[in-house]
Amino acid sequence: MASNKTRCFTCNKKKLTYTCEGCSQRFCLMDLTAHRQILNYELDQITDDYNHFKQEINEQQLNTHDLSLFDKINQWEIDSIEKIKQKAEDCREIVVKSSQTYIGKKFNDLREQIEQIHKGNEFNEINLEYLRNQLMKVTQEFYNSSNASIQHDSKPFINEISVISLKKPKLKKWNQNAITVAGGIGYGEQLNQLRGPQGIFIDKNKNIFIADGENHRIVEWKYNAKEGQIIAVFAVIVTLIITGCASLLPSNGGNQTIY
Repeated sequence: MASNKTRCFTCNKKKLTYTCEGCSQRFCLMDLTAHRQILNYELDQITDDYNHFKQEINEQQLNTHDLSLFDKINQWEIDSIEKIKQKAEDCREIVVKSSQTYIGKKFNDLREQIEQIHKGNEFNEINLEYLRNQLMKVTQEFYNSSNASIQHDSKPFINEISVISLKKPKLKKWNQNAITVAGGIGYGEQLNQLRGPQGIFIDKNKNIFIADGENHRIVEWKYNAKEGQIIAVFAVIVTLIITGCASLLPSNGGNQTIY
């Protein structure tokens, strides 16, 4: 019968293994759980660094140099607005003069025709209808038509400005301040010792659960505790799955006794 077991990257034992998509290494179920806990811890560290840096930015006070930059930006804003206002006023004057020149000529022509008819005292209904139509035409052109259009200049007449930061943010390095809570004092079965640990889990309250393989037990370390407490003992050590509620199940689906 062909075996589908491969060697675990961490414990170096042949077991049913699973691939981590990030590092492409294969882990047994217990070591994969521990591997994920390490990744979660590293993500928490990155998040803490980000929040610390964000707080520094929020608390940073404007110095004298920054205030002088604000003054320059404000002055540029005032000057730019003044230039825009002056340009708009010049354009309005051009529109008015253009309209007056165009309509004024037609208006003067109509005035001369009316004066000639008055002087000659020779007119009839046809002449009156003609004058009436001409006056209506000039009036409509005055209110509805324009002899000018707007052309956009490809070159802006306002100088654009930009602010270049000369400072680079400094990220504080994380100072390691961890302490050893299990192991490190020799191979054994005391509550502050381990013998062949096979898995670790950290819950939301920062309590640590360790599958102490060769001691056939699950040990819990409360947050800031100096030693652990046994919460489960296995007659036969098996691969365990530790869930968020610290439930323990045999990996092979067998009915192992917990006492």
